[in-house]
Amino acid sequence: MRCRTTVLTALAGAVLGISLWSAGPASADVKLAVMNPRGDVSPPLPNGLQPRLASLDGKRIALLENGKAGAKEFMDALEELLHERYPSVTVLRMPKPEGSRFAFDAKEWYPEVTRRGDAFAYGMAD
Repeated sequence: MRCRTTVLTALAGAVLGISLWSAGPASADVKLAVMNPRGDVSPPLPNGLQPRLASLDGKRIALLENGKAGAKEFMDALEELLHERYPSVTVLRMPKPEGSRFAFDAKEWYPEVTRRGDAFAYGMAD
């Protein structure tokens, strides 16, 4: 078996060597173009920040998380703190669809968060 492997390896090497030798020297006419794989995308226009809330009393707070290990536990603790300090607050748990995938994958989700909540906290883990 070992002899057969050695013969096959030598044969493959010979075939490769002949292919490279028969191709001849590289032509001077060959030109390479280096392209940017990221493309040319204009950044989105900024919307600006909303004014800070005067109080959280009676507000709807959306808790957003990316679904990674530890994010849920962090949001559980934050929800508990919010209820202790602001008993009239409504907490909306809104985990990000598809976990930690990029923002453009959840483009319908962000307007939903804006519509349903008065404020939000985004927690990430990893």
